[in-house]
Amino acid sequence: MSNIKLSGMVSGLDTDTIIKQLMQVERAPLDKLMQQKQKIAWKRDEYREMNTMLTSIRNLADKMRFSASFNKQSATSSNSSVITATASSSATSGSYSIQVNKLASSALVAGDSVSVDSIKSKVVGDGDITFKSYQGSVEKSVTVNITAGATTYEEVIKKVNAANIGVTLSFDSVNKRFMATTTATGERSSVQISGSAVSQFGFQDMTSPQKGSDAEVMVNGKTLTNANNSFELSGVRFDLKGVSSTATSVTVAQDTGNIVDQIKSFVNEYNSLVDKVNEKTKAVPSRSYLPLTDEQKESMNEKQIELWETKAKSGLLYRDDILTDTLSSLRNALINSVSGLAFVSSGVKTGIDNLSDIGITFKKFSPGMTGELGKLELDETKLNEAIASNPDGVMKLFTNSSKLDPKDKDYFKESGIGERLYSTLNTQINKIIKRIGSNALSDAADGSQMGIQIRGLNSRIDVVKTRMQAAEDRYYKQFTAMELALQKLNSKGSWLTSQLGQ
Repeated sequence: MSNIKLSGMVSGLDTDTIIKQLMQVERAPLDKLMQQKQKIAWKRDEYREMNTMLTSIRNLADKMRFSASFNKQSATSSNSSVITATASSSATSGSYSIQVNKLASSALVAGDSVSVDSIKSKVVGDGDITFKSYQGSVEKSVTVNITAGATTYEEVIKKVNAANIGVTLSFDSVNKRFMATTTATGERSSVQISGSAVSQFGFQDMTSPQKGSDAEVMVNGKTLTNANNSFELSGVRFDLKGVSSTATSVTVAQDTGNIVDQIKSFVNEYNSLVDKVNEKTKAVPSRSYLPLTDEQKESMNEKQIELWETKAKSGLLYRDDILTDTLSSLRNALINSVSGLAFVSSGVKTGIDNLSDIGITFKKFSPGMTGELGKLELDETKLNEAIASNPDGVMKLFTNSSKLDPKDKDYFKESGIGERLYSTLNTQINKIIKRIGSNALSDAADGSQMGIQIRGLNSRIDVVKTRMQAAEDRYYKQFTAMELALQKLNSKGSWLTSQLGQ
């Protein structure tokens, strides 16, 4: 009987609507819990956004704490149409005088002109054609059998090129001739063509292979030959582009532009972080704007929902302890000098031990510009001068390694700026992860602070939903009982009326 629902069959009442309205009162605690859960989820997303930003700066700091990032070399050619150069991390500074007398070339065999309009044409005679390639003592070959009137020139080209023997067969449609070239260059690379069908392609039956030619260069007065148009020397790769009658100079020096770019990138990312943290921690919460319930969303359009939720999300990280501590810790890491890198004698400072020595300072207070407080400003002229005059000093400012135990109170003072930043950011990122957990974990397995909060809310939500279901069942049971009672009453009324009528 408890499962029977008589929705106004006797009374004429809209029982479903009445119960739905009654359930709105019962639903209020559930809506409140769902709103709390939504705010935690939004807050977790805000933390994840900040963690992404912190991780980006940490990756930059990770590079800046190693000397390899500051020791990059660049190679400059006085004539890039003749030779270009690329310096590796192992390259040493210096200069080279290079004259290119001859470029390395592939072995080339060009056939005579033939009466072929298209490579799709069929070969006239039977026979075979063999292509051999030699790379030093290594020999490779491919033979293609030809059936007159059936095999096309295109099929022969495809079979030769697909054989991967180091020979490419092509057709010059302008001059109506076939050409075979080696994919490798140099005198050790050669090609030979033979077979009964060579004349069909305009070739001669070759008794000896056709060789390529080596490159010939003079490096600092010494003549070198190379099988190809590239060679390496002292960590520098040289690529030959053309022949010259005069020497081309190549200069290898420390890539100071790379150092400047790294430091400028860090300053820009740090200032963006300051803006974002200030935006998150100084935005006052709009307490009158709570997360919308499903019923509230049904009565609003997408634009209204978007505007409402923008206000509801505002101030979720207002005065957040982790983010404010992050800026404070980073400022401390940046503003303090690195111990042991400089000394003062007779009032004159020698060495670089502070960011201000290379033109990086914190912005001073300016009326109406409070949003700029805490940001860095860069004097690029001073930075370039410091790099030009003391590149090792600039490098050590960021990469200096303390010999003390990391637990020693002076370890941080002796560590370079790069190590300080990396360590500080790592600590703050881990704090956020401890608070919000990992994306890879489900709510049931998440042991973070917010994970525990969400798990507790889920349990309370389940309890409230169970209670709501019981209340709804009770309401339907009561209304069903009323309908049955009215039905009995109506039956008795009808019987009494009929008796009185008699």
